[in-house]
Amino acid sequence: MHFVNMKTLCDDVYSWEKQLLEFDAVCGISRSGLLPASMIAMLRNIRMVDLDQLIQNPDTAVANAPLRSNNPLLRKPVGNRVLIVDDSSSYHGVTVTDLREKLANRKDTFFGAVYGSPGSNKLDFCYKEIPHPRMFEWNFKRNFLLGQCLLDMDGVICKDYVNRRPETDRDPEFYEHLKNVQPLYLPGHKVLGIVTSRLERYREETEDWLKRHGVSYGYLKMNPSSSPEERRMLCNHAEHKAKAYKDEPKAIAFIESSFSQAKAIFQLTFKPVICTDTMTLI
Repeated sequence: MHFVNMKTLCDDVYSWEKQLLEFDAVCGISRSGLLPASMIAMLRNIRMVDLDQLIQNPDTAVANAPLRSNNPLLRKPVGNRVLIVDDSSSYHGVTVTDLREKLANRKDTFFGAVYGSPGSNKLDFCYKEIPHPRMFEWNFKRNFLLGQCLLDMDGVICKDYVNRRPETDRDPEFYEHLKNVQPLYLPGHKVLGIVTSRLERYREETEDWLKRHGVSYGYLKMNPSSSPEERRMLCNHAEHKAKAYKDEPKAIAFIESSFSQAKAIFQLTFKPVICTDTMTLI
């Protein structure tokens, strides 16, 4: 498993921009390609072109790209050399191939991605090759690989329970959390399973919340302790999750909120763990 967070993306685009050839404009592939394209356009002070405009008006889109009235570019001749950028590209480069066909008659058009797939020849420029399976912070919620991942509940799918005192047995404030907690990283694909430290007694409330928010999952594994006090005495949050992860042969990653628990889960399983609190892969 490979995982890239937003900070790394920005750092990589900053480095990549220094290596690229000269272009008169940059165009971002919606949506993920807009961020690297915008960064390159700002760093180089070149025009940023709308992709639809480029397809509909290939000869005039660059000249018509909006600029502030005091931008020095307005005093220079308009060039036509365009770099079309995406955040990543797969081995087959379906998006890039489709755009090449649509812009086949346009000269001086090049395609690049910050991250490409090893062995692919679909791009003109690529900063770094990252093999599959891979996930990115900015779109992991809708990545089809969630079907091979186990997810924590509180702190991942929904906001974590925050209170000035520990959870108590039959705690009315925790019941309120179970019913009305706000979503956090709602998965857009069916996930392999949800493994949570919530007590088994809260299954009905948890399943009801997941149904109301459209979360699709294979199974829900909860903590078997009889009370919050017993769970605290055992202090086995990471062990509970690690056992489920270790026993699941289909799982390629566990997504956990707490960094300390994520680290412990990795140490117990030696399998990849994505920590959402730090957006890092352990």
